[in-house]
Amino acid sequence: MWNGLKISEVYFEEYGLPMLEKEFAEYKDQIAAGLAGQTSECFGYDDYISRDHDYAPGFCLWLPEELKKKIGDDLQKAYDSLPADEFILRHRMDIGMAEPSRIMTGARSKRVGVHSIEEFYYEHTGITAAPVSTQDWLATPQMYLAEAVNGKVFRDVSGEFSSIRKVWEGFYPEDVLKKKVAADLAMAGKTGQFNYDRSIKRGDVGAAYYCVTEFIYKISAALFLLNGRYMPYYKWRFRAMEEFTTLKSVRLPLMRLSQMSEEESSAKVDLIEEISGMVIKELVARGWSSGYSDYLLDNAKLVMKTIKDTEIASWNVFVGED
Repeated sequence: MWNGLKISEVYFEEYGLPMLEKEFAEYKDQIAAGLAGQTSECFGYDDYISRDHDYAPGFCLWLPEELKKKIGDDLQKAYDSLPADEFILRHRMDIGMAEPSRIMTGARSKRVGVHSIEEFYYEHTGITAAPVSTQDWLATPQMYLAEAVNGKVFRDVSGEFSSIRKVWEGFYPEDVLKKKVAADLAMAGKTGQFNYDRSIKRGDVGAAYYCVTEFIYKISAALFLLNGRYMPYYKWRFRAMEEFTTLKSVRLPLMRLSQMSEEESSAKVDLIEEISGMVIKELVARGWSSGYSDYLLDNAKLVMKTIKDTEIASWNVFVGED
């Protein structure tokens, strides 16, 4: 059965591209097409549960802002007239559904259809072009960058949309990457290794819960960074970890940690140390740390010392976390 990304691509090839060639022949090579953004289809993670709302054939059309001002309304009308129901009927065996989702919230219409290149990137990255400065790279949380580069570009003759996308896909510059890893691991050490056990001893179960939650979050963020991937929003983090090539084995211990009760606090402490040790081993293998300490904060400070950019290296170790 086709997933949402395949549905989108076939829908574009069968209906979208002919529409562009017939009605917008003069501009078609300035219009990029694909699917990227917020929904599960864009990540390739949609399943039968995803189909209960806002699920129908669709794709994005990206064009320069000035061209959108000129033809955007007409292009959107042409897009809206494409026969989604007919497409579903023709491919119902491949799609596995007989009609679009009955619950359509209206949010989908803002995620597919016509967008200027500038507005798409501004929405997801905070800037309208490719990143240049350190601030450009640090200003946007990973989950939004993940949405900017997920999915697939089906067609981009001019290359204008893809040229920006490729820079973001290239991932963080090395010094920025190290700074972010250091910040995430410093906080993971502070919350999981240091303050969790102290909170338990105080009988502060609420604080202990937050410590473990923050540890899982920060370790996850570091794992995505070490895999050269932007971390998606919370719903898909554990799912995306299945695709890791580096430290993939940490996923199951993190899942176990998330399922343990506070009555298992001693076992939690041990598991936190086990996970921390696995990550430190990777830092040592990369030459980012000597591994002299089993405390993540100490290792984060060693990572900072390998940063060549003097300005970034001078920042507090906690600066740069998502």
